[in-house]
Amino acid sequence: MSILLSAVKLHESLPRVGARFPRFVPCALLAAAVNEAEKNIQAPRALIFSGALTAISLVCQGLIDVCKPTGQCVPTSLMLLSIAGSGERKSTAENVFLGPIREFQRLEYKKYQEAVVEWNVQLEIWQEKRKVILKKINKNTDKGINSSEEELLLSAHEKSKPMRPRQYKMVYDDATSEALFFGLYNNLPSAGLISSEGAGILNGGALNDLSKQNSLWSGDSITVDRVSVESYQVTDSRLTVSVMLQASAFKEYMARRGEKSRGSGLLARFLVCHPESTQGTRTIGDETLSWERCNDFSARIGELLILNRALLDSPKKERLTVHFSQEAEERWRDVFNEIETGILEGGRFEGVADHASKLADNIARVAALLHFFDGGQGGISCGVLDFAVDLCCWYSDQFFQIFVPPPQENIDADDLLEWLCSYFGKRYGEIRKNKILQYGPGKLRNKLRLERALDVLKERRLIDAVRHKGVTYIDLI
Repeated sequence: MSILLSAVKLHESLPRVGARFPRFVPCALLAAAVNEAEKNIQAPRALIFSGALTAISLVCQGLIDVCKPTGQCVPTSLMLLSIAGSGERKSTAENVFLGPIREFQRLEYKKYQEAVVEWNVQLEIWQEKRKVILKKINKNTDKGINSSEEELLLSAHEKSKPMRPRQYKMVYDDATSEALFFGLYNNLPSAGLISSEGAGILNGGALNDLSKQNSLWSGDSITVDRVSVESYQVTDSRLTVSVMLQASAFKEYMARRGEKSRGSGLLARFLVCHPESTQGTRTIGDETLSWERCNDFSARIGELLILNRALLDSPKKERLTVHFSQEAEERWRDVFNEIETGILEGGRFEGVADHASKLADNIARVAALLHFFDGGQGGISCGVLDFAVDLCCWYSDQFFQIFVPPPQENIDADDLLEWLCSYFGKRYGEIRKNKILQYGPGKLRNKLRLERALDVLKERRLIDAVRHKGVTYIDLI
């Protein structure tokens, strides 16, 4: 074992694999809202938290960047993917936190429509004045008179052309890549591609442009080439992506585009989850539900939405850079090193280097978002960072469950255990191994596969194998 690996293991910077979803949230405003929403909606806590995190990322990404302890400043935009069945209250969980943003956008759109009417009036006046100047130049040309004075006037007039109002469009539900990128270029440079019924987003064009999505996540510029009209470059824009969808829709997407999306590195950037269902446990009492804490959350969202409005007039407005406290810097380095060494053979992240390479970055982003949203002063504290580590590692465990199938022998062992439980539920006593080969699950009527499955169950201490007079007997422990 290397000196680096030994040192990192002593720190034990990451929570254990399979740890529960973290309950304690160091951001008081967020914690109270999530707890209240979980109590009222009774949807999976992770689903609710992902909805809140989406809202925070959306309203903060245009206002702040985070400086990692390496000295590199990166965006705070997040990508989230939540898989949940029908009736799991995905839309409700999203609307609790995204509703105020959509309402703010609706009101701003009314103002935009009024501004467009006024702009059209001013544009017509400008065009008529332009015609007058051009007419005078044409007359002078016909008469052979110098028009230098009129040409200067025309040049000045061109510079005074009324600019079309920029639209405060922050949420894109189901947009083409062209509409999304042009919106970031021409309207608000900070937006979200968001849907609680996300099959449309996954199957649509906006996420299909994988390299451009990766560039936006990293804060790089993208060039959009067009044939019929002028091409343009989207620079210094921010994009949050949040997709909630059913398992069947996700499975269909993975079958068609999954390999390409994973290979491009796009899926590695996502915080993904497929939480356990709460259906069947959502009983109600006679108490009146309170939404006071969620309203407090919405009020803070409203404050940040107003700050985002300044981006319409000054798209290149400099963002605040959030730093780590000295203690948190050291902690983040330990986390980074443990993740990095975990990519080695036998490590926690073996086989998922693409995901691991983005994990410390996501941890830094989440920590900065929570610090800023909660009105934190100074640098990011160790308490906030520790929570970000626990949270992102929980999402990381979910990434493994969703994208990294278990070894075949583990799958076979689970199937064999189910069959054995059914068998012993009807009879007493042990069973001969040869009988499993004859009557057990079809795919395990292969001696080598059966042996491997039995070895797994023995390692788990779920079965006992006893050999007597040349015959091996299997019994549940």
